[in-house]
Amino acid sequence: MPELTALGQLTYTFEEYETLLECLLDDGFSFVGFDGPLAEDEIVLRHDVDLSPELALEMARLEARLGIESTYCVLVTTPIYNLLEVEQSRALAEIQALGHDVAVHFNTHHYWDDSPPDDELQSQVRAECDVLGTICNREVNVVSFHRPPEWVLDVDFDGFENAYQPQYFSAVTYRSDSSQKWRSEPPFPAGRPEQLQLLIHPGLWSATPRKMADIVADIEARQRDHVKSYLEGLGA
Repeated sequence: MPELTALGQLTYTFEEYETLLECLLDDGFSFVGFDGPLAEDEIVLRHDVDLSPELALEMARLEARLGIESTYCVLVTTPIYNLLEVEQSRALAEIQALGHDVAVHFNTHHYWDDSPPDDELQSQVRAECDVLGTICNREVNVVSFHRPPEWVLDVDFDGFENAYQPQYFSAVTYRSDSSQKWRSEPPFPAGRPEQLQLLIHPGLWSATPRKMADIVADIEARQRDHVKSYLEGLGA
């Protein structure tokens, strides 16, 4: 097993992801939720589910085998997947059954071009939390922002936990695999952190290496076929 600080560039396979998690466990880290300030040697592991809850489920199963619990943030407003469709709702239910938390991945760009009044933002966020809470049959209070604008970073909001509020973001080490950037740089170039929020996007990882462009093309093709099947059913 390689040392955490020796992890180099990655090709985004599940095997590499498992190695990454095992290194974190071997280094003495504990995995926690968005429940308050992180203590030394604690990690809050977050997943922004941009592409598919079914892809997220594969990662959730891998983590459960290692005894790791994480937070899966799903989009309530997206053209990519529908949480009420049978396959997606089953995936979401199994993710929860594995012991993981489910949270809202809130897309400000769906509603506003610029920063809205705080009360308007908080009202819309709470509305999406309530929708997801109804689907999951539980209260939802944690929110991550999709492609976060500057005005949600390092902000404590009333009524929900912001994954980008200071105690999870600027007060700790924050690492993300966004756009598969670890293909060109290692996850931990500055060495072992003391407290960490780690953001992993499930759709970017698979059994074999896949480039970002191929992943997006596959999702686009499947969505096109899905819409075509629906329209054919209408006699179109």
